[in-house]
Amino acid sequence: DSDNVLTWRSIVNRVWHYHFGTGIVDTTNDFGKMGGNPTHPELLDWLALEFRDGGGSLKRLHKTFVLSATYGQAAADRPSGLATDSGNRLLWRMNRRRLEAECIRDAVLSLSGMLDQQMGGPSARQFHTSPGVHVTPVVDYKGFDPDELANLRRGVYRFVFRTVPDPFMQALDCPDASQLAAKRESSSTPLQALALLNNRFMVRQSEHIAARLRCDAASLATQVDLLFKRAYGRTPSVDEAKRVMAYASAHGLANACRVIINSSEFLFVQ
Repeated sequence: DSDNVLTWRSIVNRVWHYHFGTGIVDTTNDFGKMGGNPTHPELLDWLALEFRDGGGSLKRLHKTFVLSATYGQAAADRPSGLATDSGNRLLWRMNRRRLEAECIRDAVLSLSGMLDQQMGGPSARQFHTSPGVHVTPVVDYKGFDPDELANLRRGVYRFVFRTVPDPFMQALDCPDASQLAAKRESSSTPLQALALLNNRFMVRQSEHIAARLRCDAASLATQVDLLFKRAYGRTPSVDEAKRVMAYASAHGLANACRVIINSSEFLFVQ
């Protein structure tokens, strides 16, 4: 019902949460008396009515957010902001956000040029199965060939076993599919770094990234420059280029690619 503003307020708040890390109401699943108070109530009301009167277009809503001056802020801290609003609830800077597990995987595939952008179709089973003792089969993620076509599909099409999660995705804070997760947790642990460096899929994709760079450029200097532009959206500094070239010369270009995709600048939106 167009007169039920709770629906529209709830939707725009949830979309806001995905872009900014925290909703205008921080309890995205609770707009009741036990929920949080909106930090910007007038903004929430305006967004809800704009969304409703605009025909409920999510595309238009996303565009409104990402083209705003608030979204375009840098993530750098300021002493004055930290002193008065250390939690950044008033949005005096952009919140640093680590990419979700599926987005990390998709970003690596995009960097290697192997991301399958086909839309729709059946979900991709990125594992082998064999009969189990009970109803649930034995699910083998580790032995699945990283070059299988199923591994190249976007994360949104990944077949999820509710009772047997993918250890790699689980290490990157992918929620337990057997539970509701209104808000994803985000952590930074040594296990994540080890997974990003040693997982078979990541190792193989690093080799594909290096092969693509060699096809596009003859010299190591140009290859490193392209790697920075594609992974970070910028050119490397003189010192960065020197260090990565030295590492690539000593350990191979593929291993240098593994270091880049395991860096905070690649994994965090800021």
